[in-house]
Amino acid sequence: MVALGSGGVRPGRLDRGGRGGQDMDQGGGAGFSGLVAKLWMFRARLLGGEPSDRALARAARVSPTTIGKWLSGEQFPQDDGQFLAVVRAVAAEAAARGMTPAGRAAGVLDEDRWRTAYRAENQRRAGVVSVAVQRARAGRALAGPPAGWLLGEVRDPFALEVHRPVQPEDAPAGLPELPAYVPRGHDAELAGVVRAAAEGRSGVAVLVGGSSTGKTRACWEALGLLRDQEPEWRLWHPIDPSRPDAALAELPRIGPRTVVWLNEAQLYLDPAEPGLGERVVAGLRQLLRDPGRAPVLVLASLWQEFWDTLTVRPDGDADLHAQARELLAGRDITVPAAFTAEQVAGLAGAGDARLVLAGRSAADGQVVQFLAGAPELEARYRNAPSAARAVIDAAMDARRLGVGIGLPRAFLEHAADGYLTDDEWDGLREDWLEQALAYTARSCKGARGPLTLIRPRPGPPALRPRDPAGQPGAPSGPGYRLADWLDQHGRARRAGLIPPAQFWAAAAVYTLPGDQAALGDAAAARGLYRAAAQLHKNAAACGDPRAAAWLAQPPPCLRTDPRPTHWAAAHASLDDPRGVAVLLDGLRKAGGGEQVAALAVRAAAHAPVDDPAAVAVLLDGLRKAGMREQAAVLAVRAAAHASLDDLFGLAVLLDGLRKAGAGQQVAALAARAAAHASLDDPGLVSVLLRGLWGAGAERQAAVLAARATVHVALDDPGGVGWLLEALRAAGAEQQAAVLAARAAAHAPLDDPGAVAVLLDGLRKAGMGEQAAVLAARAAAHAPLNDPGGVGVLLDGLRTAGMGEQAAALAARDPAVHAPLDDLRGVAVLLDKLRKAGMGLQAAMLAARAVVLAPLDDPYGVAWLLNGLRGAGAEQQAAALLARDPAAHVALDDPGGVGILLGKLRAASAQQQAAALAARAAAYASLDKPAGGVIHLLDRLRAASAHQQAAVLVGRLPAAGMFDLFLEQERRPDQFRFGREPDGTPATPWDWDDLD
Repeated sequence: MVALGSGGVRPGRLDRGGRGGQDMDQGGGAGFSGLVAKLWMFRARLLGGEPSDRALARAARVSPTTIGKWLSGEQFPQDDGQFLAVVRAVAAEAAARGMTPAGRAAGVLDEDRWRTAYRAENQRRAGVVSVAVQRARAGRALAGPPAGWLLGEVRDPFALEVHRPVQPEDAPAGLPELPAYVPRGHDAELAGVVRAAAEGRSGVAVLVGGSSTGKTRACWEALGLLRDQEPEWRLWHPIDPSRPDAALAELPRIGPRTVVWLNEAQLYLDPAEPGLGERVVAGLRQLLRDPGRAPVLVLASLWQEFWDTLTVRPDGDADLHAQARELLAGRDITVPAAFTAEQVAGLAGAGDARLVLAGRSAADGQVVQFLAGAPELEARYRNAPSAARAVIDAAMDARRLGVGIGLPRAFLEHAADGYLTDDEWDGLREDWLEQALAYTARSCKGARGPLTLIRPRPGPPALRPRDPAGQPGAPSGPGYRLADWLDQHGRARRAGLIPPAQFWAAAAVYTLPGDQAALGDAAAARGLYRAAAQLHKNAAACGDPRAAAWLAQPPPCLRTDPRPTHWAAAHASLDDPRGVAVLLDGLRKAGGGEQVAALAVRAAAHAPVDDPAAVAVLLDGLRKAGMREQAAVLAVRAAAHASLDDLFGLAVLLDGLRKAGAGQQVAALAARAAAHASLDDPGLVSVLLRGLWGAGAERQAAVLAARATVHVALDDPGGVGWLLEALRAAGAEQQAAVLAARAAAHAPLDDPGAVAVLLDGLRKAGMGEQAAVLAARAAAHAPLNDPGGVGVLLDGLRTAGMGEQAAALAARDPAVHAPLDDLRGVAVLLDKLRKAGMGLQAAMLAARAVVLAPLDDPYGVAWLLNGLRGAGAEQQAAALLARDPAAHVALDDPGGVGILLGKLRAASAQQQAAALAARAAAYASLDKPAGGVIHLLDRLRAASAHQQAAVLVGRLPAAGMFDLFLEQERRPDQFRFGREPDGTPATPWDWDDLD
């Protein structure tokens, strides 16, 4: 069919009886079809086909295909309101062009005339309902109420068998029950069928795809197209006493506007009982043919193998699915097994932690399988036999402590012993490992099983990975992969556990050298000094620089023994200049003069120089070791070849060259950096500029300043402010003025806090005119969705004496528009509003925050509470405390928890402080830097919560904070040789005890 807008189709064909054509032939009578014809001609001839079918579809909330069928007379609209939306859209287009219909066309935009014609046509159509339809309706009335539920009452996707999604351990509170939906190609096809049903045509959509590919979720999302329809749709999901039996029993009660929900349709259409499925199909086909029960919509899902069983005609054998084939033929919509690379990439910004995790973790784009399989994986783990669970536990511990994806079978076998009780071990069969791995290999709803074999890919021999034969730690046998969900589950749930001794012994024999270095670090951080020494010794023997650096600074029990450092030096790799510097220092302190000299010669000639900051560390190490000649060799190489991508590193290296007395190399590197360093980050350009100036490279600093003035990016106003200061400090006043003019006129305003930094830089540079230009722009156009940044900007304008601009910014009412999900920012804005004398706005913001702001950020709650109390708003502070933040704040920021604890005590909320102390001691996250934990411990002790402080200290070793544990316990001699996995002090050992 040619598009209506092109004039290629004659309208007026409203029904098969020819009445529409009669209206048209008689010049467009007053009937509904005559008005449709007039509307089509008015749009096509006078408006050039505008609005388009697509624009009209948006106005009426239907598809462009439906618009075409309405205007061609092929389909009668089921809702006069939707068609009046079309009329209004055409009228609006005519009004926009200054056109008013006259003469015979005058009624084409008259809504009352349209309503009258619609009612007449609707009554005419109602009068031709067949006697058979009337009988069917009477039969349904006698059969009882219609089957199913009103669609508005269907709110639980899991009741309709949508898979429960993965829930990340660190997911923010308040996530919706399902992840945000990502439409794909099949959704558009499905939407077409659903919209047709909404417009009155019964239909079938069968989503065909593998397990856990998103079939049921797609159907659930498609229901949204029907939820606002009037009269309301119903949904029927027959399941009791069995799915096919329920379908047969209730099919006669299916009424119009019903969705028939057949998830896993093979259970209805091909049950074990012979003939039952065909009877169900026959009932469905009759339902779809019955005009008295139209429209109905059948939504079904099938695996590909079941689709083939039901639709492929057999050769010569009995045709067991003839009815099913007729029902399903041509109704399939393929659901792809994987997301495209572009779709996966888009998940990183989805704003849903589950989608972000799936995008990062799902193999080969199998996002939905990842999301859907996780609960089954967890159940499989929870119900695993003891041997299988032991193997999975060992795998989870290995992954969270640093082992790569491929877990050697031999490691799993020997480590699992430590996770079994004596009774469990004695009860195992000889083939216990095979049984355990068979259990873990079974797939979960299309996703990998808990622990599955990694099948090596064939390839040229030279490209196949090889074990370093004869080297310590060389693994043997196949590798196994832990399911991503269990990997994450283990990192959270087992974070407070230290693996048993058998785990560490197996790791020292059966894991890769690179993995052993990571495991050695993990063991040392938990006080397992002997295991750490063995693992690092093995890894260092294979050239791992991290392991060598650890051996150069071993634990106290080995510190006076030169052999660890000598071992590291004998096998040292030069890949890590920082590690080489540490090793040089260790050798020097151990009196290994010859080894220092040998390593210095190698490092000066061959250490990589692409990381300028790391080279600076090595240069300093050579200088301190007295290896000045080698330092000079390294300086020449670094000046010529150091990467120019790291501007901060370049500044550090320039300073290192200066300290080494390498003036010529300073000049060479400075010339390269000034001419070619990237100008994308103005803040880093300012660092490099100061580095050049500090190294005495004034001429090169001038070259960089000239480049930066004209070409530096302006997308970071704060960085531009710092660069202005650096230019002034270097005496480049003229360049600073040029940059200031550019920035004032063109710097983006999307970060108000950074704009405030730039404004301050302009003010300090005495560039009042440019500051005024920027201030006017910012006051009028800076976004208000960053409350902290707006507060800083408001304060910056006030401090700069720009009261008029500050008032203009305040007049935009940031207190009303500030989002409340950033309590720290809210607290800053609150403080700055009060300091600016804007008490009413401050009171309004405080009132909103204490009632509506989320309480998940302890630091933010502390800031807000402190700000309210500091302003004398005791009533609002009490309202905030009444929401019991101590019970609701997240515990992933120990420092923030400590600050809140102090503020609660200051507010005399002793009961809440005690509750928070108990929660924090037991559950505060310990994966952050030690500073926050130290602050929390200090606050606990200040609150006399000594028992809770002791509980928190007891958690430190398992969290990898053994050094802090020793500091807090103040008994290093007791653990001179480290500790055992069970927490007891280790028995004495030395280098000779290692393999």
